[in-house]
Amino acid sequence: MSRIKAVDILAGGFVVLIGVLAIVESTSFDMGTSRRIGPGYFPFYVGMLMVLLGIAIAVENLWARTSSDFGWSLPPMRSPFLILAAVAAFAVMIERFGMFPSIFAAVFLGSLADTNTAIWQKLAISVAVPVVCVVIFKYGLSLNVDVIRWRP
Repeated sequence: MSRIKAVDILAGGFVVLIGVLAIVESTSFDMGTSRRIGPGYFPFYVGMLMVLLGIAIAVENLWARTSSDFGWSLPPMRSPFLILAAVAAFAVMIERFGMFPSIFAAVFLGSLADTNTAIWQKLAISVAVPVVCVVIFKYGLSLNVDVIRWRP
């Protein structure tokens, strides 16, 4: 068994384990019915889904064909890092700078994860999304949010 297959099998087993734990813990709560769900209903079915996905992760490598077996390598980390940075930027900026700048920064950082779009497209979407959010949340829903705020 190659190293990447062992990692996938272990990852699938870990997901199955978490799913089984969710199922076991959810049985101590009232399940309810489909019409009136109880507090154990959602965790039970999420656990079932996790068990099925864990099995799929573990078994998928048994019939996946690889053209070469170079061993285990790290995936590109640029995209996940930029997506996490976008979420962190939004969380840090929303209270200090308001809705428009925080959404702009989050969308721009998130768009940098895509290498197929031009910089002008990234800037355009980074302006368009906050404008739409301001129209929807500030004016459409009349939420009490600051569009632009300065609290250094």
